[in-house]
Amino acid sequence: MSQPADAAAIKEPWSPLAIAILTLVFSPMVGGVLHGLNCERLGRPGFQRFVLSRNLVASAGTIFIPFLLGAGTSFGFSGASLFFAAYFYKTQERLFQDHLSQGGEKGSLLVAILWAILVTIPMVILSVILSLAIR
Repeated sequence: MSQPADAAAIKEPWSPLAIAILTLVFSPMVGGVLHGLNCERLGRPGFQRFVLSRNLVASAGTIFIPFLLGAGTSFGFSGASLFFAAYFYKTQERLFQDHLSQGGEKGSLLVAILWAILVTIPMVILSVILSLAIR
């Protein structure tokens, strides 16, 4: 029995643990993008735009507000990264386990890492520009 064309077009979801680890290694914004994109992969496409935009706004605020306030960012950023990583993991853990129990497979981490790099490059450039402008 073959799958419908729409089901075949949906890619395998990324592990929430992998998203949490990439959040800690790169940034909450990277994790937010992956978490949002993973909604469709986990069969919840209706939430994808909402989750993606909410994650981007929250993580952008966490990253850039300390720059604008001139506050130290290392401790706050680490704490925010831990919070976001835990949130991204817990909100998709059950859906991912259900997917695996139904015989589904994990999505490629290579694709997730490439997304992480693509999101990080503009963030680094913007951070450098902001830090130079504040001086």
